[in-house]
Amino acid sequence: MKKEYWINVQHVDNRLVIFLNGATVWDSGIVHDDPELNAFINITEHLIEHISHSTELIFEGFNDTYNADDSSTDLNPWHFQYRVFTRVVDAAGIVLGEQDMLAPYNEKHLSNPNIRAINNCYQIVRKDGEFKVVSNSLSQNFYN
Repeated sequence: MKKEYWINVQHVDNRLVIFLNGATVWDSGIVHDDPELNAFINITEHLIEHISHSTELIFEGFNDTYNADDSSTDLNPWHFQYRVFTRVVDAAGIVLGEQDMLAPYNEKHLSNPNIRAINNCYQIVRKDGEFKVVSNSLSQNFYN
């Protein structure tokens, strides 16, 4: 049996970029309302590269305009959904189980266009033989 560490992105409405220790591991590009998106990103090797110190996992979501006219004052929708989890697989590659490393994120709001809508940063360390989230900071920009 072995443990793998994954991110599942299931919905992006605008642009979502995922960084590990400053390196881009996934970038959706500008996507508008894509309910079919179901991307799986294996971050196991990235975590192992930094096994002796903490790893910073950052989700940055951007609320960009969809056209060349960026003078509009209309609010834009943004929606980001992701899940970070541990997967246990056997020697044959059969998935034996999954467990969330953090609460799944699924937020949808309106905000001014051309801003960073979310910045969700997690610190991950190896403790007791597995990677764990030890801290989290979140900022969101939305219209109430």
